[in-house]
Amino acid sequence: MQSTKTVSVNTHWPPDRRERRFFLSMLVAVWLAILSGFAYNNMQKFVAGRLTYPWIVHIHALVFTGWLVFFTAQLVLVHRGQVNAHRRLGMFGAGLAALMVVLGVMTAISTEQYKFGTPASDPPFLSVMFSDMLIFGGLVTAAMLVRRSPAAHKRLMLIATLVLTDAGFGRWLSPKIVEWTGQKNYWELKSFAEGAWPFIRFQLLPAYTLIAALGVFDLFTRKRLHPMYVRAVACCLPIHLLAGWLYFQPFWRSIALQIIGR
Repeated sequence: MQSTKTVSVNTHWPPDRRERRFFLSMLVAVWLAILSGFAYNNMQKFVAGRLTYPWIVHIHALVFTGWLVFFTAQLVLVHRGQVNAHRRLGMFGAGLAALMVVLGVMTAISTEQYKFGTPASDPPFLSVMFSDMLIFGGLVTAAMLVRRSPAAHKRLMLIATLVLTDAGFGRWLSPKIVEWTGQKNYWELKSFAEGAWPFIRFQLLPAYTLIAALGVFDLFTRKRLHPMYVRAVACCLPIHLLAGWLYFQPFWRSIALQIIGR
């Protein structure tokens, strides 16, 4: 029964040159979002004399870069028709994703411990970082489970990677949007009622614009959204909104402080 469903999905979503070019363009967007964001942020810290990080941040950055290289290699292999090599490399990617999640959680806790007591301290932000890792890990797991359906598999892998771009956007584009609009940053607000839209605009909008681009592409080329795309977004968005709601809750701040040992 499962194999019949897989064949059906593949029949209705055959790969073509437009799709391969689109996924490669999204790959470029991911690299630009991550590299520009961290380059901009680190340059600002260097000028201010604050370019210091806990040791685990360097390991996390190395593994994060490794994921981007892996994702790039997988897309290039598919683009060249080297599907067998792509599949052999897949299990390595599953292990790398698991390491990403573990290191992501550890790094989130470590950096908040490191920043505690400084103007940059923001323990409630753990809700956002944890939600990213939950979504990333869940989507990659789902992608591995449906890997016999290439159309579903690659959409889940792409969305999982696009979710991570909020780390880059949050370091340059999102602050610029706040500056251009003259609005307050969401962390300056006290309640979810006040901060919901600022949170969405700052934390979610750039990354979800890229995710939406995948849906627009499918609508333009296939005349409908891929079912797995719909399911992925239906899972991601509520989790991110829940993270935003938690951010403003006093009880979550108390929990976050306990998590970082304060």
